[in-house]
Amino acid sequence: MTNEIERTRTEAAVAWTVGHAGELAGITLPAVAGVLVWPWLATVSGAVALWWALNEVRDHKTRAELQNKVVPRQIEAGSQGNAGMGSEREVRA
Repeated sequence: MTNEIERTRTEAAVAWTVGHAGELAGITLPAVAGVLVWPWLATVSGAVALWWALNEVRDHKTRAELQNKVVPRQIEAGSQGNAGMGSEREVRA
């Protein structure tokens, strides 16, 4: 049993926001500048924001799939060794 304490959704959201602060600023600041200065900049920023959001969703799904994968177990030889393989002489022949 692990002693790991699970995070609440709020803690996870805050951690995500802090970890992605640079990316969020890189999307938000050009969008605001586009609205105030040059409208086409807002359009380009919106397209980049959409691409970034899709990438984050894909990343999240990939991480979730990897965490849920079952690790394959190695099958151990039983008391008969190589059951069904015959004797060593038969296998070599």
